[in-house]
Amino acid sequence: MPLSRTNTTMNGMSFFTDPFPYFDEWRERGPALIETPDGQKSWMISRYDDVVQALSHPDLSSAIIPGGMLNHMDPPEHAQLRKPIARAFSTRRMEALRPRIEEIADELLDAWEGAEEVDVIETFAYPLPITVICELLGVPEEDRDEIRNLSAELLVPATMAEAFGRFAAYVERLVATKEPGDDVITELRDEPNLVMNLVLLITAGHETTVQLIGNGLLALLRDPAARRSLADDPIMIPEAVEEFLRLDGPLAMGVSRVATSDVVIGGVTIPKSSQVAVSLGAANRDPSRYSEPDVLQLGRDPHVAFGHGIHYCVGARLARIEGEIAFGTLLRRFPELVLAAEPEWRESFIRGLGSFRVRPKP
Repeated sequence: MPLSRTNTTMNGMSFFTDPFPYFDEWRERGPALIETPDGQKSWMISRYDDVVQALSHPDLSSAIIPGGMLNHMDPPEHAQLRKPIARAFSTRRMEALRPRIEEIADELLDAWEGAEEVDVIETFAYPLPITVICELLGVPEEDRDEIRNLSAELLVPATMAEAFGRFAAYVERLVATKEPGDDVITELRDEPNLVMNLVLLITAGHETTVQLIGNGLLALLRDPAARRSLADDPIMIPEAVEEFLRLDGPLAMGVSRVATSDVVIGGVTIPKSSQVAVSLGAANRDPSRYSEPDVLQLGRDPHVAFGHGIHYCVGARLARIEGEIAFGTLLRRFPELVLAAEPEWRESFIRGLGSFRVRPKP
C-alpha cells in the first residue's frame, strides 16, 4: 500500500476489515497527513511513544465538537464534569456488580446448551454488556433494541449525524419521564450536559465491550493452545483480557484532537488548527515496544487501548470486569468451543464483528 508522508488515503472498507497493514505503514513513516474513512484530512499519530505524548500534550485539544461531551472537553471544564461521572463508575461500585454480571453471563450461555451452532455477537457478546449498562444507568429493558440500532448507526460515518440527533432526542425523553431510582441517571440528573454524556455512556458502555468479547474470542479460537491453556488455568484470564485489548482492541482508529498551536510529535511539526487522529490500535502493535506484536502473548507491558492521561476511559474497570467474567464463563462451560465459519467484520469506527458463528461443542 503506497503511503506518502504528506498525503495518504484510507480505502473505506479495507481499513475496517484489515487495519493492520495501515498501522504498519503509519508507524514506518511517523506522523503523516491522511484521509480518514469519513473523508477528513488528519495528521495520523501511530507510534507508541508518539501516541502517549500526543494524548498528554496540552496543545492537542479534545474540544473538537461543541456540546459538552466528556471526551471532547479540555481542562478545567473536563475535570469538573469527569469527577461525578468517575464517582458513578467507581472501582468499588463496579466490583459490586460482579455477581450480577456472572448471573447474566450464565443465563445467556444456558441457551448454548444443546445448540449445534450459535452467533457469539447476537447471543452473548452484545446482550451481556447492554444488559449491564442499562441496569447500571437505569434504562428500561424494552428500550435496548432501540439503543442498539442508534448506537450502530452512530458509529458509521454515513449515518452518524442523523443518528446522534435521534439518540439525543431519545435520551431527553428518557430523562424527562424516568422515575428516580438507584441508578446512574438519577445520580447524575443535575449535572450539566447530561444528555450528551448519557449518549456517550450508553454507547461506549456497551459497544466497546461487545467488541472486546468478540475480537478477543476470535483471537483465542485462532490459537487453540492458548484457548486450552486458559481453560485449564483461568487465573490467567485477567492477563488475557489485557492482551486481547492490546492485540485487537475496539478503538483501533483511536481518538481525535485539534492542534491549538504548532506541535512537534515524532520530529514532525503539525501546524496549528490541524486535525489529529491518534491511533491506539497502531500504538498497541508497535514493534519498538512489543516483541512479535501481532502474536497473542500474555504478560505484555501496559497498553493504550483505554487511552492515556486525563481522558483515560472512565469505564475501563467495568469493561475489564465484564471481559474477565465473559471469558471465564465461556471457557468454564464450553472449553472446546471452535469456529463454525469465518467471521464478518462490520464497517464502524468501533472495530468489531458483525457475524461470528461458533460451535459450542465440536
